[in-house]
Formats: sequence, C-alpha cells, structure tokens
Amino acid sequence: MAGRINGLPLRARYIAVGDEPFLQSYGEQFYPFVVGAAINIQTALTAANLANKVKVAVPCSSDTFESESGLPSKGHFRPDINKTMIQLLTFLNKHQSPFFVTISPFLSYRQNKNISLDFALFKETARPHNDSHKIYHNSFDLTYDTIITALSNAGFPDMEIVVGSIGWPTDGAANATSYNAEIFVKGLMDRLHSKSGTPLRPHSPPMENFIFSLLDEDQRSVAMGNFERHWGVFTFDGQAKYRVDFFGQGLKNPVNAQNIEYLASKWCVVNNNRDLSNATASASEACSVADCSALSPGGSCFNVSWPANISYAFNSYYQQHDQRADSCDFGGLGLITTVDPSLENCRFSVELQTSVSGSLRWSFLLHLVIMLTATISSCLSSIT
Repeated sequence: MAGRINGLPLRARYIAVGDEPFLQSYGEQFYPFVVGAAINIQTALTAANLANKVKVAVPCSSDTFESESGLPSKGHFRPDINKTMIQLLTFLNKHQSPFFVTISPFLSYRQNKNISLDFALFKETARPHNDSHKIYHNSFDLTYDTIITALSNAGFPDMEIVVGSIGWPTDGAANATSYNAEIFVKGLMDRLHSKSGTPLRPHSPPMENFIFSLLDEDQRSVAMGNFERHWGVFTFDGQAKYRVDFFGQGLKNPVNAQNIEYLASKWCVVNNNRDLSNATASASEACSVADCSALSPGGSCFNVSWPANISYAFNSYYQQHDQRADSCDFGGLGLITTVDPSLENCRFSVELQTSVSGSLRWSFLLHLVIMLTATISSCLSSIT
C-alpha cells in the first residue's frame, strides 16, 4: 500500500496489533484479544484487496522468550503465553506473515551477568559464547538464535523473523550513553552489511531490522527503567545525539531538525534566598509528574550536586506545564530565570512551542520518520 504525504513517498508494509501485548509486566490482560484482533485486521485487508501487499504483525517484547542457560539451545517461549503464542504463530504462518520481535542487547547486558558490555556492543574484544560448538561473538546473534529455537520448539522452525525494535538508550542508566549508542548502532550496521547468517541460520542473514527509536519519549513508561525515555537517535526536539553509518560509508551526523520553535528562553530554578529544608520533598513531588530520568544513577545529570539537582526537577515540571508561572512556585522555593542553568552534559531543556507551531513540528517529525525509514530500507536493500 503506497502513497505520498507532504510530497514524500510512503509505503505501508505492516499493520501492528498492539504494542508488545505479551510484555510480562502487563500480565494476561491482552491474551484473549490478540489473535482475534489480528484475524479482524486480516479480514479487512483481504476485503480491501491488500492482503498480498500489507502483512499483519504482532510486535513481541524481548521477554516473550527465555533461556534458563542463557544460550540459544535452551530457548523457548514463556510458559504463560505458550498456548496463545502457538495460536498466533499458526495465524502468522497461514498468512505468510513474519514474527515481529524486539531484540535488546542493552537489557540482556543489564539482566544477565554472563553478558558483558563488550559482547552487547559488538566489540571484537568480547569473550565468545560457546553453545554446543556453535560460537557467538555478540548478543544480537545469540538472542536471534534463541528466538529461532523458541520458534522451532513451538513447531515453526522456518518462520521469518523481523526485528521490529532494536537500539541502545543514551541516558537514564549506567552505560546508557550517546557514546555507547554510536558504537552499538555502528556494530549493528556492520553486522548487517557482513551478509552473514547466524549459527542456526548460516545462509539466512537477518534482513529486516528497525532501529528504536527516532525520538526520545518523555512520557514513556519507566517500569523497566528510566532509560526507557531515551532510546531516540534524536532528542525530543529533533537534535541528533550521535553519528550513524547506515550505508557502510563512515559515520556521519544526521541532519538536525530545522526551524523548531521553542517556548521563551526561561527556566525554573531553586531560589537560594529561601529556606531549602523542604526542597527535596518538593523536587520528589515534581518528579512524580515530570521527567527526571536524567537524574537516575548513571544518568547525564546524576552527578549534579544539590541544589542544582533540585533545580533540574523544578525546571522539568515547569517546562512540562508550558512555563506557566504557577508551575514554578513550589511553595515559594522556585525562581524563574533567563540564564541557562545547564551544566556540562546536563541539559536543562526548554519545551517546544506547541500551541502555534505544533502542526509544523509534527510535519517535520513526519519528514524525519519517512527519511529515516527510507535510509534504513535503502541500506538493507543494498545488503541483498
């Protein structure tokens, strides 16, 4: 299904049912509806004569599958979703749709003591993992083959796999940095350009992979960790965080968003002339609503000393509320300033102007989405 938006070409290839409905933290609330929803969408596509052009996909989270040994040979789907998963895989197989899944080397590194940072980042210095004489040099290949084993154990050994989400966060946790993200994405692209398969599918290279994500999301759930709000290749306002190499022609800086309109250059900080004995409590209250993930251990603002960290919390709340004067009150502890309080790598942001230029902003972001998708698609096409 193809078309044009704002003069740019757009081709829809998949329709996703939900956003990782089998995520363990969701419990079983979506299990009864997933396959039925997929069938309904498939029926609609067939009626519109689009079934051969657009496939139904159900994005599956990285905790959908597991391996007690941490090695691919023991891979299987979680027991609690096994019945529903087999129903879903039967549907996907019938309609020749791929299995969409998230691969997260960052989470593997955080959750598995046997996964080193070097192994997650595709570094040649990483210690290989041996699984019954099958050698793995990076977390991506190891996880990919764990999925293959899980599919095989469910009765679908040849099902196509699409990596619907893969990336590296840049803030909110230890080792979640732009520096590591650049290394990871370069390692991933070098891996894809190698045209090599994995030990379990040596002649079938992973061909379709979607980098997560385009932009940071300051309202994204942090149930898994504060880093969840910092997966973007670009900041919330469209500024590139690191260099990328989609074409194997060397690292290059992505083009930043242009003509983005911000609110006034004003920030909310602590009023040092007031009694600050209750400032920490006020900051905690602000962070319960606003995005303070950069203050997390390992985050870009973690080492900011008191009371500058209080100011960061106040400002985050103030910007989220569109710089309303009353949102910088905090019982008289807040003070509005026109002097940028940013410190080294800790950026005190200014919110985007949404009331006037919202439509322009989203128009530009749509351009970014299409351009990045086209770039990655062209890169993957050049591999084949």
